[in-house]
Amino acid sequence: MQTRMLADRLARPASWRTRRLGPRPLRIAVMAITLPLWLGGCSESLDIPAASADAAPTRESLVSIARLEPSSRVINVATASNDVIKQVLVQDGNEVVKGQVLVLLESYQLRAAELEAERIQLERAALEPLEVEAQSARMRAIEAELEYAREEVGSQKDLSAKGFSAGREFRDAKLRVRRTEEELNEANAILERLEANAGLTEREARNRVYQAEARLEQTMIRSPIDGRVLRVLAKEGERVGSSAVVSVGSTQTMYAVAEVHANDIRMVKPGQRARFSSQALPGPIDGRVASVGEMILGNMITGEDPNAPLGLRVVEVRVELEGNELAQRMTNLEGQLRIFLQESASQ
Repeated sequence: MQTRMLADRLARPASWRTRRLGPRPLRIAVMAITLPLWLGGCSESLDIPAASADAAPTRESLVSIARLEPSSRVINVATASNDVIKQVLVQDGNEVVKGQVLVLLESYQLRAAELEAERIQLERAALEPLEVEAQSARMRAIEAELEYAREEVGSQKDLSAKGFSAGREFRDAKLRVRRTEEELNEANAILERLEANAGLTEREARNRVYQAEARLEQTMIRSPIDGRVLRVLAKEGERVGSSAVVSVGSTQTMYAVAEVHANDIRMVKPGQRARFSSQALPGPIDGRVASVGEMILGNMITGEDPNAPLGLRVVEVRVELEGNELAQRMTNLEGQLRIFLQESASQ
């Protein structure tokens, strides 16, 4: 049957075959286009690599907005007492050491006078052992008088027995012995009280001195760290309570604090290279990732764009920067932080 169909086709005019299949140049062009596609789809012997659907380009770096802050962060120093500022002893930019007095409050002089009075009481309490020694001396004197009075009683008793005394002198001698014994008992009681109170009086006086020193300390605002005064927040004559008075920070080492989106934080690791740049600096500052936060927060750094989105879920990343004198004086400067995710990435 197939043979007959082939014969019928050959018997047909050539014009029919040309009209059915189209001109010869067109057929050649169609075959040239479709043949490679047919071979690529059907042939299993051709070694043509196929792109993997899961493959993704490797990111070399990550960019985020960041701000500068001291290694100690910004410390806002406040006071525990509600008082008026008497004197501010520092200015913005001053270098300070730990424990240095920054501000004096109005009650400073009063508390200093109270402390001096308590110290005098402590010195007086330190004299208690001398009073004990003096009382012991009084007791020895009374004991000597008692011994003499008892001897006098014996003498008057002998004279009375021999008839040389009417007996009045004997009775007076016995009364003198009784009085001396009572004086000795009283002196002994005083000595015991002095000995018992000597240690307690000194401890009590020392405790009052400690309390006075604590009250005086509350009138002085000291620096908690070695660093620099970033800003004086209050003026002389202003009343302060729980609000901050002075901002200080350890600017010897500066950090760039970046807010990295929570979706990208898995790529950031401590030790990765980073670079902070800002138009306020003459050049970029290199550094290393020091720590990666453990909590997801809302973004706080928006840059200069007033339409920047808020409420983004970010993680704080702190980068320790190399020394830069200008950066040490620009706390809270905002800029761009690039974190190199690959150690071999080009700088």
